[in-house]
Amino acid sequence: MNRRSWSLVALCGLILNASATELRIMSWNIGRAIGANNPNSAQQPYVAKIANYLKPDIWILHEVGGNSSGWNPLDQETALISFVQTNLTYYGNNPQPGRDFYVYANRNSDGWISSAIISRYRFIEVSDVNIGSPNRGLTMGWIDVPGTNGLGVFGAHFKSGGYTNDAVKRQTNAERTRDEVRQWRIRHRRSAYVLGGDLNENEDPDLNSLFDIGATLPDGRTYAPISTVKSARLHDHMPVDALDGKRTYKVTTRNSDLRNRFDYLLTSETEWGRDRITALEAIVFNTRRFPNGTPPDGFDLNDSPSASDHAPVFLRIRIDRWGPGSNWGGGNAPEPGTGVQVLIMVGGSLIYLRLRRLPRLSSPERGRF
Repeated sequence: MNRRSWSLVALCGLILNASATELRIMSWNIGRAIGANNPNSAQQPYVAKIANYLKPDIWILHEVGGNSSGWNPLDQETALISFVQTNLTYYGNNPQPGRDFYVYANRNSDGWISSAIISRYRFIEVSDVNIGSPNRGLTMGWIDVPGTNGLGVFGAHFKSGGYTNDAVKRQTNAERTRDEVRQWRIRHRRSAYVLGGDLNENEDPDLNSLFDIGATLPDGRTYAPISTVKSARLHDHMPVDALDGKRTYKVTTRNSDLRNRFDYLLTSETEWGRDRITALEAIVFNTRRFPNGTPPDGFDLNDSPSASDHAPVFLRIRIDRWGPGSNWGGGNAPEPGTGVQVLIMVGGSLIYLRLRRLPRLSSPERGRF
């Protein structure tokens, strides 16, 4: 092998590195099954059954809480801890919070429900921010997943409803979520990230939206909440159920009652300098949606509708770590309109150039990452 070939091999090894981690992630609106304020406790065995089957390392939950007003995040965390210790067998015998799993409940709430994260791995950072009415919060965790540069995990539950006022609030939820994710990714330039949410809308051309996609809202903004969220460099892997359906709501005892695709689990796109995510499996789990009406062993057709009116979205992913030995990548991923990074192979050696350019001002969105 000549000198140039050896240089190419070294470059590939530096970029891809040998470190790769598999991870199981689930996002699910559990319909108030778990909480500290009069939850729908009868749903818990079915929620646990599905969770024990999918075995998520990281679980982004929505509609944690109950049917009485009085949200207290610490009480909700206590309820989640009790659920894990009592029901989730895949954590082993007598799992302990702060050692075997970690829990965080969003501090923002409409007084009844909010979102939360359960993780097998510890939080390096965890916080939340208000993303608009009705006091919805974006949960933001940076999780110490082994073999990675840390994984960003976001959870959001947007405003529901098909009226104009609902659409205005939902678009605000989307724009504030996009802006927060953009700011986070600048602060954590080597880390991959995921966003799980009940976004209460779909923009798929073969499905009906709650409000006209592309319509002009009363305040002049364009309504496109899903596209807005994805503009934070998030990729949709289009999870499907066992019958290749992508609708996640409303899960009932009849397949024909599935109405919408509201639930998403998006991942960061592949980009220079950041851990890379590859989806190995992307599914919507619904016991009513298996060939010949035969769900997996041990499941009943009605287990999904007994758990929640939403089906969980699940990803099994591989994370390839950005090599820590690279002094020309990592923290220097360019933002749109700010710079270009170039690698040149000359005589078997690498030259790294970073070319800066002024942002193009033709679009108010350009370069705002």
